[in-house]
Amino acid sequence: MVVGAGAIGVACAHELAASGFEVTLVDRGPVGHGCSYANAGLIVPGHSQALPGPGVVAEGLRHLLRRDSPFTIRPRADPGLARWLLAFRAACGAQTYRRTTAILTELSLASLDRFDELVRSGAAGFGYRRGPLINAYTEDGWRSRAEAFGRELDGLGIASRVAEVDELRDLEPALGSAVRGALLIDDQATGDCYAFVRSLADGLAARGAAIREGASAAGVLLRGGTATGVRLADGEELEAELVVLAAGAWTPALAAPLGLRLPIQPATGYSHTLSAWPGAPRTPIIFDDSHVVVLPLDGRVRFAGTLELAGFRDRPDPVRSAAVARAGRRALRGCPDAPGEEWFGFRPLMPDDLPAIGRVPGAEGVLVATGHGTLGFTQAPITGRLVAELARGAPPPIDPTPFRPDRF
Repeated sequence: MVVGAGAIGVACAHELAASGFEVTLVDRGPVGHGCSYANAGLIVPGHSQALPGPGVVAEGLRHLLRRDSPFTIRPRADPGLARWLLAFRAACGAQTYRRTTAILTELSLASLDRFDELVRSGAAGFGYRRGPLINAYTEDGWRSRAEAFGRELDGLGIASRVAEVDELRDLEPALGSAVRGALLIDDQATGDCYAFVRSLADGLAARGAAIREGASAAGVLLRGGTATGVRLADGEELEAELVVLAAGAWTPALAAPLGLRLPIQPATGYSHTLSAWPGAPRTPIIFDDSHVVVLPLDGRVRFAGTLELAGFRDRPDPVRSAAVARAGRRALRGCPDAPGEEWFGFRPLMPDDLPAIGRVPGAEGVLVATGHGTLGFTQAPITGRLVAELARGAPPPIDPTPFRPDRF
């Protein structure tokens, strides 16, 4: 039984079913309607840098003074947030940053290969495209930042090059006059994350897997320290010999009664999806200064971004939501000031930015797959494969040690 039907949970369910397990997938809402519904849609080994790193704390403190900044923390009396911030700061050293970034990049590269396999096999259809990613700059001093980023990517085995404005105009005419230059990152990918989730879920249903939408998991059932199933919020008990907790930012509440503390904060992200217009962008763009993504989709364009630590808010912050759309429109040519579909969701963010993937100590038959932060879509396929191999007791495709759920 897999708890959580977002990109991570559905990828786990797909790989478990492909490995011969009889799978039940449960989710508190409709399949794919959580953090996977309208996110940035990037599959980016080249943007898998760890969030905690040198200078990040000082930069974050500067941003805290602006409500519409790329990053903010809403102050609140929350001991869990205070512990999270201390652990985040402890992970900001240069050596830790390099190690974490190398691990995340390796995981993302392996996942990119798995995306190719899923598309070739017909298991997933979601507008998958591979090609360059434009990392665009709009402020003075852009070249030195772009060159430093390029050197970092080169050390990770990812090709990139600095591009001047004239070349950028030829590649992407939709870029506006505010853009000074860019780093072109080779061989990244994009797609519609919600369509990815739905296509895998449809494949599961066609193979006879049970999918329970609107079924909120309240806890894991144990007998003698071994999983026997899941109890739903309405009291119904569902039997299972293996339980995978992949409920995103809601996973800690399910793991805590098992004795596992997952220090995850829900990091709110926002997006606006517009109908495409004549001259709309055709290449994915990340505006480095605002941290806003522009994602071309079939007949649509999505602006996505911001990182907000505000707990489980029940409604979007209109100032932060508007800032995402404004940053995207301002840096493009001809973008209409038309209403679009507004969305917000909660990314499950660990303080060291490494996901939690592995078995729960002391609870035989329970695995965790969560905490992917901003890289959930990018790393979903390889996470599913890793969970399936751990469940089977087979050699994993990648060393799972850095992702131990009990490392805190």
